[in-house]
Amino acid sequence: MEGKRNIDFEDLLENEEFIRQLKEDRLQAERLIEDLCQENQDKAEAIRNAASLVYHYHAQQVNVDQETIRGMWNNVLQNSEKKHRFAFKLAPLMRIAASIILLISFTFYFYQYLNEDSLRKFASKKIEISDEARIIISDGSEHKLKQNESHIRYDAVGNQIIIEENNNKTEKLDNHSSAKKDEYNQVVVPYGRRHTLTLSDGTTVLLNSGSSLVFPARFSGKKREVFLKGEGYFDVAKNTEKPFVVNTESINIKVTGTKFNVSAYENENSISAVLVEGSVEVARNGFFSNNRCKIAPGQGCFFSDNSDELIVRNVDVNQYISWIDGQFQFENQPLASLIKKVEKFYNKQIVVNDEELANRIISGKLVLSEQLEETLDFLAKTTKSRYIRKDDGSYLFTKQ
Repeated sequence: MEGKRNIDFEDLLENEEFIRQLKEDRLQAERLIEDLCQENQDKAEAIRNAASLVYHYHAQQVNVDQETIRGMWNNVLQNSEKKHRFAFKLAPLMRIAASIILLISFTFYFYQYLNEDSLRKFASKKIEISDEARIIISDGSEHKLKQNESHIRYDAVGNQIIIEENNNKTEKLDNHSSAKKDEYNQVVVPYGRRHTLTLSDGTTVLLNSGSSLVFPARFSGKKREVFLKGEGYFDVAKNTEKPFVVNTESINIKVTGTKFNVSAYENENSISAVLVEGSVEVARNGFFSNNRCKIAPGQGCFFSDNSDELIVRNVDVNQYISWIDGQFQFENQPLASLIKKVEKFYNKQIVVNDEELANRIISGKLVLSEQLEETLDFLAKTTKSRYIRKDDGSYLFTKQ
């Protein structure tokens, strides 16, 4: 740190020696802060605030990287710009008080953010999608779902799970929790299958193939939060006092009661939320993020890693939700586009080796069978083509 005469909070956030001193010798670090403030009196307030920020999150061993802290601090400065312009007109004592209030508020909201993020941390655990659907309950045990499109239902307090199969058989599981705050359940759906889940608040979720949903057996906080990987159709039970939030890797969807579809597969760089009825608010993940939008029925909100922005546009809702009826509905789409959807649903590689066939425009409905080859038979008949199964397990479409 010696020799630096022009330093501000960004330097402190990135300086490993300074962070080490904060962890190992707070008194020495405080003397250094005062020396820096004397040398940079026009930046003294920012330096002290930045030092407090660094100390709180590094000395407390909170797992936040430098880029995240710096981004959050910049957001604090941007959101408080008007407050600062007013604060400079105040007496010095009031300015100091305003700065302290700002820092305390930031600390409180970030602490709250970390606590709420326990759902995201749980969802980040790698769960393999196998050939069998399963539910993972609070004690860590797993239960296999024997049939496609079975219905999983929780009672109002989350202590019992009722599994209803298509053959009218019913199975009940105990889900006694130890009442820990961070206990969650998870439903994992394999490719080529769908399952319906009714949560303890009455919300119904239809999970598409290759998807998983993390959720508490009972919603106890101020929000009803779940985490989705893959695709789900949500019919949310109305509760204006407790908003329902669907978390994904990049965006969050907040509602009080509505019907909408979310697609957020891990192996794709785009996420979508399409509204059927009601109203939803979509927001980018991130502390103090201002990137958010509201959509109306018949609209979709789309996010892509390439643009890093939320884009709203009018859509044909049926093309996004027809999968809930076990089919793909499409209109004036090239065969290649439909093939991609079939690939995703069954997690199988399907190649069209003829350009004219790949670009052939088709409209209609494709029924999704539990067996991939039954679906491919239907598709080949509709498009007047044929397919073969290769030795590596992939499929090849050609002209007849």
